[in-house]
Order: sequence, then structure tokens, then C-alpha cells
Amino acid sequence: MGKWRVFWSSLGLFWIGVVSGAGAAETWRVGPAEELRTPAEAAAVARDGDTVEVLAATYVGDVAVWPQKRLTIRGVGGRPRLLAAGQAAEGKGIWVMRGDEVVVDNIAFEGARGPNLNGSGIRHEEGALTVRNCLFHDNEMGILTANKASLSLVVENSEFSHGVLVTPRISHLLYAGRIGRLELRGSYFHHGRVGHLLKSRARVNLIEHNRFTDEVGGQASYELDFPDGGLVFLIGNLVRQSVGTENRRMIAFGAEGPQHDDNVLALAGNTLVDDLPEGGEFVSVWSPERVRMMAVHNVLVGGCVGSLCPDAVFRRSLPEVGGETAAVEGEGNVQIVGAEARAVLEARGFRPPDDMP
Repeated sequence: MGKWRVFWSSLGLFWIGVVSGAGAAETWRVGPAEELRTPAEAAAVARDGDTVEVLAATYVGDVAVWPQKRLTIRGVGGRPRLLAAGQAAEGKGIWVMRGDEVVVDNIAFEGARGPNLNGSGIRHEEGALTVRNCLFHDNEMGILTANKASLSLVVENSEFSHGVLVTPRISHLLYAGRIGRLELRGSYFHHGRVGHLLKSRARVNLIEHNRFTDEVGGQASYELDFPDGGLVFLIGNLVRQSVGTENRRMIAFGAEGPQHDDNVLALAGNTLVDDLPEGGEFVSVWSPERVRMMAVHNVLVGGCVGSLCPDAVFRRSLPEVGGETAAVEGEGNVQIVGAEARAVLEARGFRPPDDMP
């Protein structure tokens, strides 16, 4: 009797292993010499929980819809390039993400165009999406999300560049709709074209340690735009407005009216550089009586000087005669007004020295 008990227990464990193995996550390889030659082919066969490895190559006109959950898609052996070449999945973009808990890592999305003039490198429509180490170049929209509070988007260590002129619409490098949360860190935004480098209607925005610098030849409007207000935390970013800007305001909050009962704008440890010869406006806030604002340890470079400068957050004083800096209201905030001090900062890539307040 004991031997039969051991036998049936062993058989049961074997059967459980077979069943679990049948549903185990798989890793799919994509490449010109692989069984799956394109990402679109992988999108058709991958299942929830799988990993798709895309070998470095140029994939032309290959677009896809990804409905899977807990999916990881990553470039290997270099960074694969997805060139839209006039194609758009569902008329929306190169990739349409419709799963949940999806990670996209080390992919380049280039040349997205769409019939509605908002062709996207990635169109994010469902669930939670994380984008890491990716490049978005020459798209009508780099990433564009749906308007769903259930969505979240995390972008890390990625680059967004060279928006396109799409009259009468406006091309933004990243446009988060009315989603629950946007987290953006360690990324580089540059060379906008009439639209904004970042536009977000997200309820919560954590924007930390990024570079928003439109660079020579850039024509962005706002560098950062939060038209619905919400909870916005800007930490450790470098924001630089170019002389070719389409708008003298650098950061805009609530331009279409705050849409939330609780609106917060907090800036800590940022460097804001204004290259307009006549001086622009670092931060503009609409309906400021409905917004809690905090700004500490920020460095302002250039821009208007003195208490009459239009600015909702940074109230400034005139510098002393011949002085290189001017006082700014708020703990640790300072404005660089002298050419020598500015040159020192610029040589450091606008990283403040440790002894700067």
C-alpha cells in the first residue's frame, strides 16, 4: 500500500510539472535570420508573460499591436530600429500597446505618421507601460497615451527628438493624456517643432533628473506643459529654452484651467536656463489661487531680472551693482545674471557647484 501511495504521489507531481511547463513563459527571438523575422510576427504569437528579444537590425514598415500582459520586449545585440515608412498599426503608430505590465527596452521608433497627424512611435492604450533606453525620433508624437485614469506610464533613460511640423495639429515629443500617473526620469528631450517637449494631463507627474533642452535649431513651444494642473513634482531637471522658441514661457501649469480639486506644483533642485535675449518667463501658472506651489534650491540662468518679472513661482530681486547673482524668493533659490558666473555654469553643463546655495 505504501509503494502505491508513493507511485501515485510521484505521478501527480509529474503531471503538475507537465501542465505548468505547458503554460510556462517563453522567450521569442526576432531577427532577419530567425524563424520570426519581424516584431509583428512576434506580436501575433507571443502570450502573456513572454519575453520578445529583437535582434539589432532595421525593420522597415513593420508595425504591430501588442495585447499581451506581463510582456517584456527588448532589443539585443545593439538597438533595433523600427522605421515606419508610411505604415501605422490601426492608423495610430508603429506600436500600439494594449496589454498591462509591459516593458519596452532598447528600441528605436522613427518616422511615425498617421492619418490624423498624430502618428506615434508608441500609442499607449491600456494598463501599465514602462519604456526604458529607447529612442523616439522624427515622429508626429513620440509617445501618445489614451485618456484613461487606469493607465500609467514610466519612461527611463530614453531620448525624444526632432518633432515634425503637422499643421494644423501640434507635434509633441511626449504627450500623456488624462492618465493616472506619469513617471519620467533620466531622459533627454530636444529639437521640438512648434509643439511642446513634454505635455502631460496626468493626475500625478513625477519628473526627475531629465534634460529638456531644445538646442540650436529647436522650435518648441513650452518645454513642459501641464494644462490640467494636477500633482506635479519637478526634481533635478535641466530645462533650457532656445532662442528659436515659439513661446516665451518655459513651464506652463493649468493653462486650460486646473481640472482637479488638489493641484500642486513643486520644483526642487532644477536648473532653468532662458536664452531669450529679452528674457522669457520661467514658470507660468493659471488660477494660482487654486495651486499649492513650492520651490527650493533651484538655479535660474538668464531671464528677466527684478521684482517686476512675470513669474508665478520665482519672485526675484535686482542684483547688486556688478553682482553675478540675484536673490530669489524661496530656500536656496538663486538667479545667475552675470556673464562670468554663467560661463562657469555652462562649462559644467549647467550643473551647479557644490557650494552654490
